[in-house]
Amino acid sequence: MTFAIHLDPRLARRLEEKKAALDLQRPLPPAIVTKLYADLRVRLTYHSNAIEGNTLDLSETQLVIEHGVTIGGHTMREHLEARHHADAYRLLLDLARDHAALDETAICALHALALRDLVDTPGHYRTGAVFISGSEFRPPHYSQVPQLMRDLVAWIATEGHTYEPIIRAALTHEMFLAIHPFLDGNGRTARLLLNLQLMRDGYPATLLLAGRRPRYISALEQAHHHQYSALVNVIGSAVEAGLNMFLEACAAVPDQMQRTLREVADVCEIDADYLGWLLREGRIGGQKRGGRWYTSEAAVRRYQQEVAEGTVPRGRPRRNPARQ
Repeated sequence: MTFAIHLDPRLARRLEEKKAALDLQRPLPPAIVTKLYADLRVRLTYHSNAIEGNTLDLSETQLVIEHGVTIGGHTMREHLEARHHADAYRLLLDLARDHAALDETAICALHALALRDLVDTPGHYRTGAVFISGSEFRPPHYSQVPQLMRDLVAWIATEGHTYEPIIRAALTHEMFLAIHPFLDGNGRTARLLLNLQLMRDGYPATLLLAGRRPRYISALEQAHHHQYSALVNVIGSAVEAGLNMFLEACAAVPDQMQRTLREVADVCEIDADYLGWLLREGRIGGQKRGGRWYTSEAAVRRYQQEVAEGTVPRGRPRRNPARQ
């Protein structure tokens, strides 16, 4: 089965440009790699667990992982989720570094570490029914899980390669979650698998942010009903966030991308609130650092030209359309 799916062309262009810029920096200095992976160990753990309802914040997650601190007001389960996801992340790095096969053994090993002490049989497929909270989609009967997982792994290794890496990873992500092979921990394992697949294809780790959970969940629900575009672009935006993080660490972000949203809005005569919406929606390339958006005049000018030529829609109307 093949699907006609495409990334938003502007996002695809940015991803291509940023991955090319990162590739020029390879091999990355060991000190930078060590720092990035240590930071990502905390960030990925925090965001993935928060998506599932864990209430530890980012700094608390760091204290639990790096110092073994017990945080008052949080359950022991939340502490174990943080510690064990961090352990699974270390395994993820080893698997990616060793170019290990993306197979059932790797998937079950990731689940076994992430869900250690949290479920009765970590690393083993479910033997009962499961339901996806808030979704009308119903995963298959547990008796079908082993064959469906074999089919998924075979698809990744064969037909999946007809798609470019980000689309292939997004489709794998949805297929895995549609199977829902474990009684618990499917979301966390799916995001670890997503990262393993992308890292094997030369991309940095993806950052699926907890703050974008509603969009992510909505995109997954659409994908479960064979509408994949939203999920592919959510995953693409997460990949861009990872690329931005690595490029910034390598000091490879062009100087012109260091300008604040308001500076660029003034120069390009575009409403600052509207520009902020365009950046959040991924319609214009930019980065968010320290709670502030940064972008470039060139990126905004290109968007304005595309709107003028009618090649892209303008987006939502604003109260002051003259400045859009």
